[in-house]
Amino acid sequence: MINNHFEIQKINSFGFFSKTLYIYPKLNPIAMKATRIAAVVTLMLAACTIANAQLNLKGLKEKAQNAAKKGLESVTGNDSKGASQAAKPSLSDALKSAASAVPAGKGKTFYVSVSTGSARADGLSASTPMKDLQKAIDAAENNDEILVAEGNYLGNLDRGYIQCGKFADSSHDPGKFISIYGGYSPDFSERDVIKYVTKLQPVEHQFIAPLFNVNARRPFDYTGPMGNVVIDGLVFDFGESNLYCKANVSDPITGTPNEGVLTGRFIEPGASPNVPSVGYSNGDEYALHLDVEGNVRISNCIFVNCRDYGIQALMGKGHIEICNNVFIACRYSACQVRGNTKEADIPQVSLDFHHNTVLFTWTRTKAFEDMGQGFRFMNGIRTINVHNNIFGCNSNCAVERVFYEANAAMEKEKISNLYDNYFFANRRDLELAAPGVATISVPAARIEEAEQIGPKFEGNMEMPENEAFISAIDQPYLEGFMTLKIISSQSYNANSAANQVNRLFGLNQQGSEIVRPSMYCNKYPWEKAKDLFGKVDNYGAQLPK
Repeated sequence: MINNHFEIQKINSFGFFSKTLYIYPKLNPIAMKATRIAAVVTLMLAACTIANAQLNLKGLKEKAQNAAKKGLESVTGNDSKGASQAAKPSLSDALKSAASAVPAGKGKTFYVSVSTGSARADGLSASTPMKDLQKAIDAAENNDEILVAEGNYLGNLDRGYIQCGKFADSSHDPGKFISIYGGYSPDFSERDVIKYVTKLQPVEHQFIAPLFNVNARRPFDYTGPMGNVVIDGLVFDFGESNLYCKANVSDPITGTPNEGVLTGRFIEPGASPNVPSVGYSNGDEYALHLDVEGNVRISNCIFVNCRDYGIQALMGKGHIEICNNVFIACRYSACQVRGNTKEADIPQVSLDFHHNTVLFTWTRTKAFEDMGQGFRFMNGIRTINVHNNIFGCNSNCAVERVFYEANAAMEKEKISNLYDNYFFANRRDLELAAPGVATISVPAARIEEAEQIGPKFEGNMEMPENEAFISAIDQPYLEGFMTLKIISSQSYNANSAANQVNRLFGLNQQGSEIVRPSMYCNKYPWEKAKDLFGKVDNYGAQLPK
C-alpha cells in the first residue's frame, strides 16, 4: 500500500518571508529585551510512519526501475476488491454511452494548423486550414466543430489567451455551442493526442483573461434543444510563463528540493524573495474556465502547472462530463464546478468526474494555509459522480465535500457519489465539514462512514503498488514531494521602533513569522505528464482512443 499520511516534527530553523503577528501589549518592560523565538513546524510526507501503510521511496524507485526493464509490467497485488473492479464498465464503455448522450455537431467542420495553415484561409477543408484557433472559433457557429493540428496556439497575434465568449459576461456574450478536438497531424490524416500535441502554452505574456474561456449559454427561459460543448485533446500549460525561484538546491529560500526538479518554488502574487527568478507572471488566472449549459464534455486533456485551477466551471441546466484527463501540479484546485442556475432548475444539473489522474495539487500559499484540493463537491448540482480516478500527492486533500445547500430540502436531495477511486500519499483523502470542528479528515478505507457521501461509496481504497504508474511520475518531483518540509519560525523584538511606539499608544506588539517550504508548486515537466495515460487499467486516465 502507498502511505497516505503527513508526519509532524519540530526542528530549529530560520527563514526569509515575514508577516505581521500581534502579541498582547501589557508585558513587563524590564523583561522586554530583544528576543527571538523560533518555533518551527515541519509538515512531511515521510516514509515508514504508519505500519501496513508505508511508501519507501527508495525501494519504490528500485521497483519502478526493475519494472521498466521488464517492460513496465503492472504489479497490482492480490486485493480482492481490486480484482472485482475488472468486471466493471470500462472507460471505453462510458465514452460510448456519453457519445450517445452528447451527439456530434451537425454543422460545419473547421481545420486549424499553426504550422501549415494560412491567416487568410477559410479553414473549411484539410487542404485550406486556418492558422489561428481564435479565428476559427470566431468564425464557427452553433453545432460546428474545429479540428486542431499539433502546435502551440496563443490566440490572435499571440496575445496569450483564447476565448469563446467574453470572460465573466455570459449574460451579454453567451458564446456558442461548439466542439474542439486537438491532436491531429498537420495534414489531418491521423489523430493521436499523445503523438500530435496541441498545446496552449504561453511564454512571457501578461494575462487579462483565462488561458481558454468558453461561454455557451441560451437566453433566459429558453426551452428548446440543449447544445453541445466538447473540449478534447488539448494541453493547458502555464509552466513557461509562471514566475518561479531559479533552481538552487544550496539556497533553501528557493524551495528547490533536489537537483532534478526544473525550478525552485512558485512565487505567489505580490511576493518578491531576494533570489533570482525565472518566468514572467504570477497573477491568478484560470487554465480552462467555462460558463456553460447543455451537454458538455472535457476529455483527453492535460492540465499542468496551472496557477489558478485546472478547470473552473459554472454549469447551468444539463450535464458536464470530465473524463480521461491528467491534472498535475495545479494550484488552488484541479477541478471545481459550481451549479449556475435558478434553484428550481438544480435537479436538472449533473456532473460526472471519472477516469482522471489528479496529482500534486498545491495550496493557495506557500504556508499551506488553504485550498489544494484535487476535486471539490460544490453547490448547485443535484447529482455528482466521482469514480475510477487516481488521486495522489494532493497537498490539502484529494476530495473535498464541505459545502451545503442553503435550502435544507435541496441539501437532502443532493447526490454526492464517490466510489471506485484510488488514493495515495494525499494529506487527506476526503475532507468533510462537521459540527464543532473546522473539518474532518476521512481516509479512503472509511469513506463509507461519511454520511455526506452516497448513495454510492464503495470501492475507494489506497492504491495497490503499481510500478508502471509510479515510474511514469517524474521521479525528482515525486521525491521532493515525499520529503516535503514547511519550516516556520517566529520572532519578536520588544525594542524595535514599531513596538516602542505601539506601547506608547497602548497598541499590540508586533512580531514576525517566517515560512520556508522545501517545495511549493514547482514546475513539472509537461512532456512527462503524457506518460501518465494508460498506466493503471480502468483507473485514472486511460490511453486516448
